[in-house]
Amino acid sequence: MFKESTTSCKDCNCKWPNFENLTDDQLALIDSSRYQARFKPGEIIFKQGSPTSNAIFLTSGFAKIYIEGYDNKNIILSIVKPSHLIAGPGSYVDNRHHYSLAAITETTACFVDMSVIKKLVHDNSSFAEGYLKDISKKSLNTFNKLLSFSQKKMHGRLAEGLIHLAFDVFEEKKFKCYLTRQELGELTGMTKESVVRLLKEFHDEQIIKLEDSYIEIVDRVKLEKIMVSG
Repeated sequence: MFKESTTSCKDCNCKWPNFENLTDDQLALIDSSRYQARFKPGEIIFKQGSPTSNAIFLTSGFAKIYIEGYDNKNIILSIVKPSHLIAGPGSYVDNRHHYSLAAITETTACFVDMSVIKKLVHDNSSFAEGYLKDISKKSLNTFNKLLSFSQKKMHGRLAEGLIHLAFDVFEEKKFKCYLTRQELGELTGMTKESVVRLLKEFHDEQIIKLEDSYIEIVDRVKLEKIMVSG
C-alpha cells in the first residue's frame, strides 16, 4: 500500500454523488480527514472483523467485497468501482467490518474518518437521505443475491453474473475479466469447475465469446432469458 496525494473532493471526478449535497465547508471537512492510498491487485484494503474507522471511496480501479465463510469458502457480494461508498452496517452497530475488501486491479482509494461521515449525516438532512438510499440499495442487492443463490440453477446464476459484470461493472459488452474462474464462482455461488464448464457451454452455443482474458456478450437476449428462467 502506498500513500499519495490527490485533488480535493470538490474537484474530484470520481467523488461519491452524495457529496453534491454538501456545502463547500462540509467538503473541506471531508478533505481535512481524508488520505489516499494505492493498492496492488490482490492486496487487502480491509479485513473482515477489523474496526470500521474509515469510510472508503475508490478513485480508480476495481475491488471486490466478499464474506469469508467456513472452510476458506468466500462469497463475493459485489464488485466495486470508483465513485461508490464502502461503509458497512457495522459502522452503526458494533464498529466492525462484516466483510473484506480486496483490490482486483491496481486501485486507489480515499479513506475518510467515519466520525466525519456520521457528523455530516447528523448535520445535513439531504446528505443523510442520500446515505440511507445508498445503504438501502446495497441491502436490496444482497437480498437479490440471496434469492438467486437459493432459487436459480447454475446456468441462471452464471448468466446473471456475466450480465452484471458486462453492463453494471465494466459497462462494455466485451470486457477484460479481472476475476479468476474461482472468483467468478464465488460471485455466482458455484465451484470453479462448474464455472469453467458453463463458460465453455455458453461459448460453444455462441451466447458469449471467450478470448484470452476477455469475455464478450454475443447474444444478450438469450443470456437474459437464461438468467430469468434459470
